[in-house]
Amino acid sequence: MVMLDADPAGYVYRVLDGPLPEPSRGGLIRLVGVFEKVLPAISDEYASKYYTQARDLAALATEIEAMRDE
Repeated sequence: MVMLDADPAGYVYRVLDGPLPEPSRGGLIRLVGVFEKVLPAISDEYASKYYTQARDLAALATEIEAMRDE
């Protein structure tokens, strides 16, 4: 769970700094997929909300990267 907290922050920071290299883009996409698997298993209401917001940040970073390709 610690990495699900730290990884989105790192990716978002790097996306705001400029385009991600291809391997990092893949990592960001995989991270969003991990959230989709893990979120349903979180029973604590606060944790669920917190990690949902972290997932949303990762998803937005993915969208920003996709828009750079257009």
